[in-house]
Amino acid sequence: MAWNQKAFGSRLRKLREQQGLSMLAFGKEIGTSASRIKHWEEGKSAPSASWIVTICERFDVSAENLLTGSNTGTGEKRINTPEHAAFGETDSPGVDGLVESFIRSEQERYGKQGGRERLIEEITVRLSGMSERDLRELSMLAALKEKSGKEFGSKTVG
Repeated sequence: MAWNQKAFGSRLRKLREQQGLSMLAFGKEIGTSASRIKHWEEGKSAPSASWIVTICERFDVSAENLLTGSNTGTGEKRINTPEHAAFGETDSPGVDGLVESFIRSEQERYGKQGGRERLIEEITVRLSGMSERDLRELSMLAALKEKSGKEFGSKTVG
């Protein structure tokens, strides 16, 4: 499922309203302002990875479900909003095919002997050029990934 900022905002609003929280109350709970929540919900801005982690923990939803509306393989109920249809966000085999194609491509590139080392080397080179904020967000995403216990694809690389 592709990222859509307005659809994300609708999902966030729905989660907040399901809990009976005002923007102010929700903002206080997670340590931000009501105006920031409003901008996220209106699709005017997007939260950083660290905010995504905080929101996911607060509402007990996966990042995938929060960000894309997809709940593939989680057993979690999809966050449905009226915008899903308007933005083309439906459970579509085309998206699944795209994901499978990407996974196969990565397996071909890194699945051979020495692939894990090559992958680590490429990541390490990229890290040195990243801003401190991007590094913090990457760290938060890695922590979320570790916490969720999910792996990319069905096998580890290597």
